[in-house]
Amino acid sequence: MRQRSRAFIIADPTSPTSRVLLISSDICMGDTGIRRSILDALSNDHVLGGLYTPSNTALVGTHSHSGVGGYLEDLLPQITSFGYVNQTAQAIVDGTLNAIRKAHASLAPGFISVGNTTLLGANRNRSPSAYAANPAEERARYQYDQDRELSVLRLGDGSGNARGLISFFPVHGTSLYEVR
Repeated sequence: MRQRSRAFIIADPTSPTSRVLLISSDICMGDTGIRRSILDALSNDHVLGGLYTPSNTALVGTHSHSGVGGYLEDLLPQITSFGYVNQTAQAIVDGTLNAIRKAHASLAPGFISVGNTTLLGANRNRSPSAYAANPAEERARYQYDQDRELSVLRLGDGSGNARGLISFFPVHGTSLYEVR
């Protein structure tokens, strides 16, 4: 499947500069260089300049192990992907800017709601023995050896229809192969 960036903007209509931009990209992880390039481009944009800044912009990756390599600035990821590939990094930046512009153009009144539930059997601790080495008092603070909480933010329009869903669940896409 084609990799995407999805941009979500939560804004206060009574204060045009009070807003949060959340970017979720189908890349292994958010990168400082990618984020910096996106913020630089936004600061030079005649419509978006000044609205989205380092203090109100978050970039996260889905960490699926299905995305491209060659865009991270750190040495180890560059070695494993045979170096830095500017064309790849620029494609991520350009696609993300497109998602931000679409999100900004579609701003409309709405609401946010949140839902939480516990999912069992949907993720697993990759190293139960390492977790067991934590101090007993720390382990006693949690019911499971891994976070099992699924949280979903629902962004709705004024009519109650969903415009977007943002889910948060601790799972590592390459760790589900082992059956217990």
